Amino acid sequence: MDIEKIRKWMEITNEYQQSDFWSNVLNQQPPKEFFTKSFDVDVPKHDTYQNDTTICILVELPGIQVNDLLFNLISKSRISIKTTVVPPISNELAIKQERYYGDMSFEIDLPEPTEAHLLTVQYQDGLLYISYPRQIEKINVNI
Repeated sequence: MDIEKIRKWMEITNEYQQSDFWSNVLNQQPPKEFFTKSFDVDVPKHDTYQNDTTICILVELPGIQVNDLLFNLISKSRISIKTTVVPPISNELAIKQERYYGDMSFEIDLPEPTEAHLLTVQYQDGLLYISYPRQIEKINVNI
């Protein structure tokens, strides 16, 4: 981006406008979040599915070693996952990096409560599969 071309464009637009809006924009300090590298590691992308008997959550965790995953059911409706993402190639050789590397810890809300012994966890091809049976109680209605 050529800031001088943008300045020139704003000067031209200011000639035809009655306000000095664009000049004020340039005189302010630019927001840092537009110029710093940030990664969204709050919660990796995940999908939740359910049928009549089972709930399944798929979490994207590419490049993770299964032995590096730590799970905790911190409440009946919330699971905690911790791991470390190790770069496959030395960071010293990187020209551009968009992926996150380092310690990662996040929590996922479960759509229905469960017990730890009911959770089934599998990891394959960069996808973490978490499933558990739904605990639906049928109500008999006598009318």
